Amino acid sequence: MTRQWGKQSKMKVGGLILTALVLLSSACSNGGSNTGSSSTSGDKGGEATSAPTPLKLKLMTPYFNAEPPKQDSDAMKIIKEFTNADLEVMWVPGSAYTDKLNASIAGQDLPEVVMARTGSNSNSAFVNAVRSGMFWEIGPYLKDYPNLNAMLSDLEANTLIDGKMYGIRKYFPQARDGIIYRKDWLDKLGLEEPKTVEEVIKVARAFTTQDPDGNGRNDTFGFGVTSGVAGFSLFNSWYGGANRWEFKEGQMVPDHYSDAYLQTMKLYKEFYDENIINQDFPVFTNGFDLLNKGKAGMYLGPLDDLTVRFGDLAKSNPDAVLDVIGRVEGPGGARVATMGTLPTLFVFPKTSVKTEERLKQVLGFMDKMADPQMQDLFVWGIEGVHYQLKDGKPERTDASKFTADFSDLDMIRYDEGNKAREGNMPDNFLKAKQAQIDNLAIAVPNPAQSLISDTNIEKGSEIGKIISDARTKFIIGELDEAGWKSAIESWKKNGGEQIIKEFTEEYLKYYKE
Repeated sequence: MTRQWGKQSKMKVGGLILTALVLLSSACSNGGSNTGSSSTSGDKGGEATSAPTPLKLKLMTPYFNAEPPKQDSDAMKIIKEFTNADLEVMWVPGSAYTDKLNASIAGQDLPEVVMARTGSNSNSAFVNAVRSGMFWEIGPYLKDYPNLNAMLSDLEANTLIDGKMYGIRKYFPQARDGIIYRKDWLDKLGLEEPKTVEEVIKVARAFTTQDPDGNGRNDTFGFGVTSGVAGFSLFNSWYGGANRWEFKEGQMVPDHYSDAYLQTMKLYKEFYDENIINQDFPVFTNGFDLLNKGKAGMYLGPLDDLTVRFGDLAKSNPDAVLDVIGRVEGPGGARVATMGTLPTLFVFPKTSVKTEERLKQVLGFMDKMADPQMQDLFVWGIEGVHYQLKDGKPERTDASKFTADFSDLDMIRYDEGNKAREGNMPDNFLKAKQAQIDNLAIAVPNPAQSLISDTNIEKGSEIGKIISDARTKFIIGELDEAGWKSAIESWKKNGGEQIIKEFTEEYLKYYKE
């Protein structure tokens, strides 16, 4: 039976029931799934068994709102009690997470569970650490854990490094990108929802120049851009560009070779020159901040971020209305890139998980995190606080509070929520979910996603900066087209040409023209 989390006033009684559920789960599961150790005490009348000792565990993961979740929140208390874990989450700002991960790998100072945001198979620090034996290979153990075992075929298809499984991937929809926007601003300006790339540009200009927040000042942006040039891949897709790589005329070709990429850079230069995007984008790192602060009218990125990234907007602008756009027609039709990278993984360092027995305990915790009761908590929250039952089904009562309370907590889960109860979601949440499903039909994959190039591992991140720096300089007017072409040549000479060769050879091993 799926647990229905009660109101705060019911927490004490709920805790007693929950403890019974944990004990029942421990009794019915095999030894590998037990997250703690049991202790017993006996007297002349016989032997009594106490509750299993909670598993002491640290987990490192990023957060993206202004403040990290509280360790003693009601949701965290439920998670700890259900999993029988003394869980400490090491929250790291999302903008600094890759640097923190790589520094922790270098110092061999990692907790038992680590979210590895690999970005791509060019993250040399992580891939080299895997190859050096720093992380446990978990594939042989997963058959003993029902939730993890159910994911096995997907993990084998999408997470292998050198043919072995080192982590549990965090679920993200593949065709997930689109536009999240302030519908209240659009309505105030008398505009229609944009359906083409030209209409998106028109709305971005209006959000910049027509005072959509009504404060009488020219202080809003069409959309916020980070140092990674947020939204660039969307415009590049709309203009017909590749998803990082494409196989063309007998070889693998990087996206920055294309006319679409150059066209997108020229458009972003217009955005920059007209103040449609924030002028500090080269050093700006929080992609959600400007929309959360009521300064930007659009966010270009994952549509599922609607449910988990804008808690601060709900706090500061409770009357704000967000809506989503899944498809935009460009010159080549409607297109959207898939994630196109190695997935985000939860991995288990041997420096902190020192024995096989300890690994099995940690995997037991991870397995319980995907039980229906936990999925229900992450999808719906706490009854009486975030939802109520209507005709026996959960119905969201306070979407803003749910987003505020659970947005960053989502970063400690990995499941897709398919075991949670069906219920009544806000219309914009349902619209975002359906858009991502519909976008699979127009998704553009990255053909190099699962390919390994040793040169890319060794030099990919380093020479990638040649391209990213040149792109930024082009957008802010410090580089012209001749300088851009020179940057591409520098990328080729410093390893790019060899990466193309190695990716092409790998691709042709598995695919035919």
